[in-house]
Amino acid sequence: MEFALAWPIVLLLVLGAVEMAVWESESAAAREAALAGARAGTVAGAGVEVAAGVTLSALSSSLVGVTASVWCPRDLTRVPALWVCATDLGAALEVEIGGSVPSLVPIVPGRGLPLRAHAVLDKERFSR
Repeated sequence: MEFALAWPIVLLLVLGAVEMAVWESESAAAREAALAGARAGTVAGAGVEVAAGVTLSALSSSLVGVTASVWCPRDLTRVPALWVCATDLGAALEVEIGGSVPSLVPIVPGRGLPLRAHAVLDKERFSR
């Protein structure tokens, strides 16, 4: 009797721990990908296209069940589930990752778990 009562709670805890571990791994990968994209975009001659491409490349291998695409929140058409936006701020470059990743274990209803990352780096400047 006790096993029948405790089993659903134990199962929920184990599945929730698996879900949180996968989500944290994806969140850490998103933070590292945003930083890698910002680094690549700040070198001499590079720009937002390079930053977005490097970010997508670094992020794609760690995502489960979703693909990211280049999109900026200013564009309200065709909102993707997971997006990368690189913006030139003049003396710096900003890379943002936003959206949601699907829930592997159907514990959380809705679109999935939120994923956010943000990096801003100053551009390289060379002096003589």
